[in-house]
Amino acid sequence: MMLPLAVSAYGIEIDGIFYNFSSNKTAEVTHKEYGLKYTGDVVIPSTVTKGAVEYNVTGIAAYAFSSCPDLTSVTIPKSVTNIGKDLFFCCI
Repeated sequence: MMLPLAVSAYGIEIDGIFYNFSSNKTAEVTHKEYGLKYTGDVVIPSTVTKGAVEYNVTGIAAYAFSSCPDLTSVTIPKSVTNIGKDLFFCCI
């Protein structure tokens, strides 16, 4: 179970992707802030740096890409081992 360290209810944005961070140096992709949608091609990196700490991206939260009709593709790295339900809910 990941314990988010993010200040925002929607995570912290780095290079256009929102993340929740855990104390075990892992990160989880989450949905954007209310009203913002992922669009185009999203490439999730295998690691992301917050401050001076590098985190392994190991998860994608449930509904992370929901209600994003202008999303055309998502590239997921091999480091992601946990994917939540209904990632693309209401994307059509």
